[in-house]
Amino acid sequence: MKRLPPLNFVRVFECSARHGNLHRAAEELGVTPGAVSQQIRSLEINLGLPLFERVHKKLRLTTAGQQLYATSAQVLRLLQQTVDHLPTPRQTVRITAAPTLCTRWLVPRLSGFYERHPNVGVLIDASAHYINLAEEPFDVAIRHGRDGAGSAQHVPLFPDAVVAVCAPSVAASIAPDLGNVKLLCFAPQDHWPCWFNKKDIGGYHKLDHVSFSHLMLALDAAIAGQGVALSALKLVEHDLKQRRLVRLLEDPVATGYSYYIVARSEERHVKAFADWLVEEASKEVELEIPS
Repeated sequence: MKRLPPLNFVRVFECSARHGNLHRAAEELGVTPGAVSQQIRSLEINLGLPLFERVHKKLRLTTAGQQLYATSAQVLRLLQQTVDHLPTPRQTVRITAAPTLCTRWLVPRLSGFYERHPNVGVLIDASAHYINLAEEPFDVAIRHGRDGAGSAQHVPLFPDAVVAVCAPSVAASIAPDLGNVKLLCFAPQDHWPCWFNKKDIGGYHKLDHVSFSHLMLALDAAIAGQGVALSALKLVEHDLKQRRLVRLLEDPVATGYSYYIVARSEERHVKAFADWLVEEASKEVELEIPS
């Protein structure tokens, strides 16, 4: 054991022997060719034996180098396999997302992520405030923005195609021309004018309006029978399944907005969470239209 050279020397040697070229080894290791040459020279001094010889400007293993390469390649491969199978420490993904998306879409699905990644925890900050991930302690942000306005770092989650929803008791009392509807509005982004226009329905300005600072509050008011709210279909999927809400008309209306993911890093646990979000968002909402 006393003569064992430093592991990093062996790693550099194995990479150089495998490529037969110091420059390609340097590219794989992310260092300079000079650094590779220096570590190989240090390994040869440590062992007291030459490991390479130059023949016509090409590297060739000496007999001692061939023996060391055969063993080192096998040992490093076994070591990597063992490390890959070691239990991973519990890591946490820190998420910031709008309150409505958190409570009505993200949180109900988290058990599926935990089953797949038991060593990854999730810390959620339910906030509508836009933040700079480079300056805040979060790994992933889920935000609402105009279609096509994101950068390469913005991964589309799902479009904000809205449906009109209300309590079943309210749906039964609504007039065919919607003349007696009370509109529950999400004040920061009121999509009701767009919805009326796309549905070719008049009378928007004649109807009663109640405004809320959070979409979650408008949906709670709709469940309580206080009027009709607009929401992305995916955000009310669970309420529709439980019949707390029903849809007034069939087709969602595109608003020109979408929900996006922004991840701060490519760390394995962060990427795993972002990939899972995209997978969940790709699942279709299959609900029958109530008669």
